[in-house]
Amino acid sequence: MSAMKKNRIAFAALAAASLVMALLTGGPTVAAAQAATKPLIGLTFDDGPSPQRTAFVLDVLKQKGVKATFFLEGSHAQQYPDLVRRIKAEGHVIGNHSWNHPDFPDISQASQKLQIDRTNAAIKAITGEAPKLMRFPYGDSTPYATNYLKTIGMSGGVIWHWDVGNPGDFECPGATRVQRYVMAEATPGAIILLHDAGDVLSCSSSQWAYLAKTIDALRAKGYEFGVVAPSATANPINQGSPAVVVAPAGG
Repeated sequence: MSAMKKNRIAFAALAAASLVMALLTGGPTVAAAQAATKPLIGLTFDDGPSPQRTAFVLDVLKQKGVKATFFLEGSHAQQYPDLVRRIKAEGHVIGNHSWNHPDFPDISQASQKLQIDRTNAAIKAITGEAPKLMRFPYGDSTPYATNYLKTIGMSGGVIWHWDVGNPGDFECPGATRVQRYVMAEATPGAIILLHDAGDVLSCSSSQWAYLAKTIDALRAKGYEFGVVAPSATANPINQGSPAVVVAPAGG
């Protein structure tokens, strides 16, 4: 059995399990079922929104007919509400990425709770809906924060597929190497880590050519694009994340 076929079988099982969580959280149950038969990739963008790059990313995604998942910092969301509204209006999923990107193991439990709650409140005030997903800064969770998220109906610790370990976009390797990174990590159900703010703002503007070219390259390999949704089970494709890639609502 080929590696691609094995991954599709594993992905189908994860998508089926995610239906349980979707029923509990009001998630996209039909979309999750569709995901089981499609080789989906989930593009995710961290640290935004930013006036420098988020609109550009949204323009490319709209042009290419791609939905993605944006893990927003609450302080940035509050500062740029129009970008948050656009992300929501164009059918992308919004997740919580803390208020101002601290490393959670280095801050108190009270501060961890505040980082989560304050960001949820800011996003809900703008969109009318609180996030269901949490990605910790640097991917560093804590037992306290993970448990707290469960008590408020959130799925926390959404990481990403990271097997090959080529330089990511935040390391400013240039367009060709960012595309190489994404293509190397591509497998059915993979959550791909990208950014639309933070360190990438210091990268050369030419690096951003990667996005449209990579979308085309992934489609040429038979992939389509999904969004991240909570999963009732740990996802082995994405470092045990309690999340799965599903087809976008209406897609």
